Amino acid sequence: MVGSVVLGVAGYAAGPLKDVTVVRAMVASKREFFEDEQVKRIMMAHGYEVQVTPVGSLDLAEKVDLDSYHFVFPSGQSAADRIRERRRGKHAIAFRPFFSPIVLATFRDYADALFRAGVARPQGDPTLYYDLEMGKLVGLIDRKAVWSEFGLKNGNRITAQAPDACRTYSGAVYVGLVSFARTGHPPENEADAVAIARAIKPLFDVEGQHGEDMAPKYFAPEGRTFAPVAVLYEHQFIAHQIRSRQQTGRLDDSRVLLYPAAQHQTAPELISQSPEGDAIGHLIMENDQLRRRAVELGFHVLSPGDTPVVDFADLLRAHDVPIPTTGVGDTETWLPANEVFRAMIKEIGRCTW
Repeated sequence: MVGSVVLGVAGYAAGPLKDVTVVRAMVASKREFFEDEQVKRIMMAHGYEVQVTPVGSLDLAEKVDLDSYHFVFPSGQSAADRIRERRRGKHAIAFRPFFSPIVLATFRDYADALFRAGVARPQGDPTLYYDLEMGKLVGLIDRKAVWSEFGLKNGNRITAQAPDACRTYSGAVYVGLVSFARTGHPPENEADAVAIARAIKPLFDVEGQHGEDMAPKYFAPEGRTFAPVAVLYEHQFIAHQIRSRQQTGRLDDSRVLLYPAAQHQTAPELISQSPEGDAIGHLIMENDQLRRRAVELGFHVLSPGDTPVVDFADLLRAHDVPIPTTGVGDTETWLPANEVFRAMIKEIGRCTW
């Protein structure tokens, strides 16, 4: 009886009390989806509670207790490939419910400085979104340019703060973006990867210490001090703007996104390791409420056939949030094969795995 009252007050029980299956999951940057209160309520209404253990994608792929979870949800292909390798011959079913581009987030005056430097171009006027020439940004970082050269009072070197490439997929992808901008192609083998990594490593050393996720620092009130330019996922920025519109009635127009012209879309895989994990995968892929909520959290939602099923632009329009042009051009930043990519990351980050 006490349980029924508590669930009813919390909004989890709309009818007869159901048995609740607890599902253990190890999740990287997409854990905010499972930690969202609306998502929790919908899951509970279907008889599931997902208990999330947060961990960076590349750390996740190497965890010794990997098999003890019902499902795992790394953020990128490299980690997913490694998990499948470790799960060979065991239950491992993949679901791809949504995708989110890797972007660089900054503040409007910094974006305007990059515009004056010929590196960024606004998508509209006014806009929350800019197109970014990654090669030109790398050139500024390489020549040790400082922000004050382009009209700001900040005398620090121009750089982008990225999460730890040894632990996170977004940090690893930023390595791939810089490498692709410098060479125009992914490394072909491990020797090539190490050579490129040694050439671009000074561009990362200037960043100093790395964290696991740049979003909390960037969205903090002191974000300008912590991370004038931060590498994160588009969904984190979109969700922030929707919350700002709902809570204050206006957008946070001091913060803007930079979309690399050579884009990279991350389509994370939920890898089920059990029947319970299968049930969560199917629920996320097929439940209309969960799919709509995923878009409200900033994701581009996919159907089982890998095509969008909830219109991202329509939902942003409904929340009066401008619609970005996420695909700046036809060029895509291709990442190298898993082992080659790991060799590059390890050389840059001195990873211990």
